[in-house]
Amino acid sequence: MYEQFFGLTEKPFSIQPDPAFLYWGRTHRLAYAMLEYGVLNHAGISVITGEVGCGKTTLVHRLLDQLSDTHTVALISNIQQGRGDLLSWVLMGFGEPFAGKTHVELFSQLQSFFISEYSKGRRVVLIIDEAQNLSTDMLEELRMLSNINAGKDQLLQLILVGQPELKELLNKPELLQLAQRVGSDFHLTPLNVEEVHAYIDTRLAIAGCRRRVFTDRAIESIAEHSRGVPRVINIITDTALVYAFSAEELVVGVETIRNVIRDKSEFGVFGLASDEAAAPPLRSAGEAGIDAFADNSKKNRRNDSDEAITAERDDRRPPPAPSQNDPLEIQQRATADVIVDVAPRSGGQLREASPRFSGIKEESSITGVVVVASDNKASPEAAIRSAGDGRAIVFVAVGGAPDATATAKGAGAVIAEGSERSFIPAGRARNAGYRQLKKIAPHLEYVQFVDADAALDPDWIATAEKFMARRPEVSIVTGAIKSLSGSRLSQAPTGSRDHADDEGEIQCVYGGSALMRVESFEAAGGFRGDLLTAETVDLCIRLRRRGARIWRLDEAMAICRPAAKPGGWWAQSRHRGFDNAYCASLHGGPPERLGMMDTVLAVLWGFLFPTAVISAALLGALVAMKFSPSTPPILIAGAILAFGAGVFVFRIAAAVVIRGLFKLSSWKTAFATVTGRFPEFLGACKLWFGAKR
Repeated sequence: MYEQFFGLTEKPFSIQPDPAFLYWGRTHRLAYAMLEYGVLNHAGISVITGEVGCGKTTLVHRLLDQLSDTHTVALISNIQQGRGDLLSWVLMGFGEPFAGKTHVELFSQLQSFFISEYSKGRRVVLIIDEAQNLSTDMLEELRMLSNINAGKDQLLQLILVGQPELKELLNKPELLQLAQRVGSDFHLTPLNVEEVHAYIDTRLAIAGCRRRVFTDRAIESIAEHSRGVPRVINIITDTALVYAFSAEELVVGVETIRNVIRDKSEFGVFGLASDEAAAPPLRSAGEAGIDAFADNSKKNRRNDSDEAITAERDDRRPPPAPSQNDPLEIQQRATADVIVDVAPRSGGQLREASPRFSGIKEESSITGVVVVASDNKASPEAAIRSAGDGRAIVFVAVGGAPDATATAKGAGAVIAEGSERSFIPAGRARNAGYRQLKKIAPHLEYVQFVDADAALDPDWIATAEKFMARRPEVSIVTGAIKSLSGSRLSQAPTGSRDHADDEGEIQCVYGGSALMRVESFEAAGGFRGDLLTAETVDLCIRLRRRGARIWRLDEAMAICRPAAKPGGWWAQSRHRGFDNAYCASLHGGPPERLGMMDTVLAVLWGFLFPTAVISAALLGALVAMKFSPSTPPILIAGAILAFGAGVFVFRIAAAVVIRGLFKLSSWKTAFATVTGRFPEFLGACKLWFGAKR
């Protein structure tokens, strides 16, 4: 009705749950993290509660969109006491027949179904929405279902979603055994004033809006009368857009909101619970003491008026969604009670500071550095010294590196808590380093991750900060990597078709060094802690899917020292094949198709073509022996094998011509690209057949 008038592609404020319009407020991020935590860590029972209209069902639908085919999921939303047997409802949810069976037969059928799915490698997840309608007997029966296990593995993952009455129900003495099995729970609260601003902006942006529609006073009035409940916000804003459309007003002011509230209160139905209507006024994020790193772009909105519209906001991107990550990591980001000043470190620089570098403020606190060591042989001292004095620097080791940790401590870096344990995979280590960084410097705007075997260019952080300040839509920026000789090193995998070394927007960052916007990093939930490799690549893809951009500058970011890599060329190629196949398993589908082409080429040139040539040579020898005894079979086989080898030689020559005939590096790269397909295929096989990297 009003979409074309306001320049929208669809209705932005529908009251139907739509994961595409999900706004990631602080409590929504935490609630979703608890849901994912329960699923990933096999917490037997997870509970999410919240008032009517706070977004519980939308979070559940978002979770359903994200769960892979390794999970068998049933969502049941309308179970009530007296409306059928619970086991029948559960079987119906999983698409299993249930009619005409006794209670014992139903239970036995469910048990067999759980065991069958477990044998296929699938986790069974049962989600019950509006669970406050369940009776005590139904909840006790769910507890009995959660008892079904195979050894130490629970076969059923149960998620209960409901209104606050669900908590009261679970706290009954007769349900003590069930309550003690709750592994994760969270209560979803209404939005505060700042979050209502961001909520409305986000939904309008997703619907295609490119200008201001609601004034700040109008949004504040919406926040006041809705009590921060998203569904009520949708009702008020949708009605206000209809009013403005009928009056041909391009901007919705506070008077329009007052008319909507008056008409709804006096002549219509206003969907607020009685306890919500009597609640105290909403507080701001600062008054409520939450989210110390709220969006700074919202601070100047109070100067707007109903009569004049200020310049359009730059940041129209919807906040990125969180991904699979330990929610404890996210919860530590919410507040920072104590600010600890970082003492300046003494010691020499990697190289003498240039006049340009001397202009950088040493007391700069908007960027912190996390130095990540993947083995004990790489000394992190140069990486730590290169970050500059007066900057918060944290060191973390992947898999444990006592020598490197001792060196980092002597160089003045703060050691991440838990470093005595083994942080594996690398995503967990990077998240641990970031958590420690936020503890000592909670008001950072950017975080620079750098590998321990590299040293930051003295000008890089200042250059990256200026670029990110100019380009608020960019979430991650990286730069050129140089060797000690000054030559540029490629960050993309050898033979990759991705343009990761080109200046401008890129799909993802392949190396471990990059500067990231703290707000985006936290909104995405940080690195995934369950990935075997490619954690930075995965983070980039998740951010891009939410509208963020990844950028590469031509300026030098770091100097990388050659690291001793075990096994040489063969081992590196095998690891690359494993990584390509792993990336393809994560993001191989459109539009990214990450790692898919490289994996296909590894299978083609590392297995199919050599197998075909060898098979043809053997077949040719057999045919010669049977039909032409005078022709030496070895000659036929040799000719076919020579043809196959000639194809590889031709491919190497073609690659050399493309890269530069008179460059030694062209020959090395061409040889590694063509012949490296053999170990790449072996690396992919290690992933497919369950071996470790």
